Amino acid sequence: MVKKTESTAVASKSASHVSTESDNVGFFDKLSGDGLENVTAKDLIVPRLTILQGLSPQVQPKKPEYIKGAQVGDICDVGMNEVFEQPLLFLPVLFMKQYLEWAPRASGKGLVAIHNDASILDQGTRNESNQIILPNGNYIAETAQFFGLNLSAGGRRSFLPMTSTQLKKARSWLSLSTSEKVKRKDGTSFTPPLYYRTYHISTVEESNSKGDWIGFRIERGPTIEEYAGPDEFADLAKEAIEFKNSIQRGELRGDVGESDDHSSEGAM
Repeated sequence: MVKKTESTAVASKSASHVSTESDNVGFFDKLSGDGLENVTAKDLIVPRLTILQGLSPQVQPKKPEYIKGAQVGDICDVGMNEVFEQPLLFLPVLFMKQYLEWAPRASGKGLVAIHNDASILDQGTRNESNQIILPNGNYIAETAQFFGLNLSAGGRRSFLPMTSTQLKKARSWLSLSTSEKVKRKDGTSFTPPLYYRTYHISTVEESNSKGDWIGFRIERGPTIEEYAGPDEFADLAKEAIEFKNSIQRGELRGDVGESDDHSSEGAM
């Protein structure tokens, strides 16, 4: 069980998806998992965290994805239809890159393919918007992906993709992680695993000659021991390792959905 301390717990702006105890809890406790016996890891998808932009359906009342009270600049779990107070507290467990092939927005076809090899970039040419356009007319969105535990949602397994201008934020995040050093008792030091430290995630207004948008701000948070306490941090680390291994084995995948780059018409 992930522990939340007063200094690091962050409340969700929408109702919790965890049922609270009632007079019938004993009845359902005896039936824990009933009906879910055939669900495997490959049947699940890791929900995506993203920033709501002006074109995001979650902020448009007439869209089916609309979330009451959601605003541009909110951090949203689009799989759970949930937005969070900032900063959101996130424990990254694995970084990876993928190259998403999108059809032109006007075609209405959306995501065409997911490529794991960067060589796909050599098959296209850059247009005036700095997008890689393939001979078939589709474009490639280089996507930096952080899989981790959303501690603001009780440790929910989540995935946070970054594209376009946000790739620079991903590199800065990785620099923060790889520059981390922990001293051994003998005075030497080592680089701890990615899931050694949590990070505060919030949003900031950004712009360039093509328009305005909301981007990420990533700042160091407490270590997992500082967050969970000396008696429980090992359980949190174990959950992080299990999640990382599931992703690397291909048992789980991120909910790519509509990429922020695609939905923002390339303004980012």
